[in-house]
Amino acid sequence: MTEKSQSEQNAAQRQKELLAEALEKAAKDVVFLNSNGKTAPRLYPGGNAVSPFNALVLALHSDRNGYKTNLYMPFTEAKKRGEAVQSGEKGVPFIWYRWNEYQSKTDKDHRISKEEYGKLSEEDRKGYSPVRDREIRMLFNVEQTTLPMADKESFLKAVGDNGSLEERGLAGPEDKKVRMEVNRFLQNMAANLVPVRKDGIGIAHYDPSRDVVHLPSQKHFASYGEYVQEAIRQVVSATGHPQRIARPGVEIEGHRTPTEAEVHREKLVIELASAVKMNELGLPARISLENQSLIEDWNKSLEERPWFINAIEADVNNAVNMIGKAERGVKIEKKETPVLPQEQKVNATISLIQDDEGKWAMYLKPENEKGFSVYPEKADLGRYFAMLKKSGGKPDDRLRQEMAQKYYALASADLSRKEDLFVTREKDLDLSLIQRVSVVKTKDVPQGDDKTQSRVLCYPTIKGMDNVEPREVSPSQWQRMWLAEDKTEYKRNLAATLFADVLRERQQLESEKQQEEKRMNSPEQKAKEEQEEKRKEELTRAETKLIGGVVAAGIAKDAEEQSRGFHR
Repeated sequence: MTEKSQSEQNAAQRQKELLAEALEKAAKDVVFLNSNGKTAPRLYPGGNAVSPFNALVLALHSDRNGYKTNLYMPFTEAKKRGEAVQSGEKGVPFIWYRWNEYQSKTDKDHRISKEEYGKLSEEDRKGYSPVRDREIRMLFNVEQTTLPMADKESFLKAVGDNGSLEERGLAGPEDKKVRMEVNRFLQNMAANLVPVRKDGIGIAHYDPSRDVVHLPSQKHFASYGEYVQEAIRQVVSATGHPQRIARPGVEIEGHRTPTEAEVHREKLVIELASAVKMNELGLPARISLENQSLIEDWNKSLEERPWFINAIEADVNNAVNMIGKAERGVKIEKKETPVLPQEQKVNATISLIQDDEGKWAMYLKPENEKGFSVYPEKADLGRYFAMLKKSGGKPDDRLRQEMAQKYYALASADLSRKEDLFVTREKDLDLSLIQRVSVVKTKDVPQGDDKTQSRVLCYPTIKGMDNVEPREVSPSQWQRMWLAEDKTEYKRNLAATLFADVLRERQQLESEKQQEEKRMNSPEQKAKEEQEEKRKEELTRAETKLIGGVVAAGIAKDAEEQSRGFHR
């Protein structure tokens, strides 16, 4: 599992906030995405389409801010066109993938450039696979730029072409053009992806055992829009079949029974992917009544499981891209049933550890791979503790290896199960303020009744602060330090957890200082200071003139009195 860069962590947090906020609103049976029926997100002005998950994030951002279109551009494009981003506007993260290198399939340390790969023969190219580089860019809605003011005509045209159903001149979801597009969509799905049959009982469902989508007529739905999205939900379900994408949450006879968490994740993927497709059709999307009860669970997973958002991104992209191929006339052939995840073998050590809330987790360290943690099922925890009790605390290698195989396989199939218990869960902390951390175990101290006890203390050096009082490290935090692969980085994160309030206070002071410096250096402040200086100069000149006048009058009066005295 590759560590996320700071920019990736910030982007993931922003994505989670947008998604969680929209889901919370959808729990009240309001539209989840695209309430006005705008067209799908695209890059302006070229009109380039974006990946499904990026489209979801951009659409959520557009909805949240009430923009008329889902058209976005990077800062560099706005600058090139002479349409600057307006002051104070905050962009939305956009995941950009590049394939500039290729890696040897036999020697993982050997890579060649894109240019070198292009010079290879067709046969030699089979020995390499592309290496995907991920970077985060910031995009801005066209309304966050000066386009609406600088080129009003182009902006109004963009709204007319890409705005709401009404602005595009369509009567609504049941418009003839919309219906024709939906009919083409269903025909392509039936021809190229999964059989779609009319259902007489009035309940739309996907049968994975027979690999068939059953779809009742529109009269069984409250609206045409609900009928369309339910049809798309079932098609998305079909993409997860073990002989297609093989998502772990699809339950099918003869295969491994998915866990409750996998089933919940599958339902979230179905809702999000169907929402993306609805947006492509220019229609609003809802969360089904059946799944609204899971929204709290989804948001909890987004908040507590750092890799959950990445797993959702991959699933949504894969599902929508497969559907897109079928729409373009590509026949999606089913693969041979893939090897089930639990059949993977790995040489790994395991240790039971507790998180900061006291919840038990399992730390796996596969050979030649980075370690990770998972939360095991209650039954497995019970078996593990029963084994320790029975054996007097001695580990049972057979059970440990069985559990290592199981959870390595589950985590490999579902990255969102992987937990990183070696990083702080405190949000919005600037860890760069922590310059050095010492973790020290004290000598045993008397506790009474001839008992002694030692303590573990954390001493951080925080930028701009002197003599920070140490705080106590819990036994579980101490245990994790000895398991951490990068102990220096773990201690920095540990200090962030223990001294979160101190760091926030320091960050607040730094922020206020920066704001004051920014204010003092702003054009407005400089202009104000210049005006004040000018006012002072004018006041000084006036005072000087007044004093000069008074002095002159005094001199004149004295001269007059002297003159009178002389004549007397």
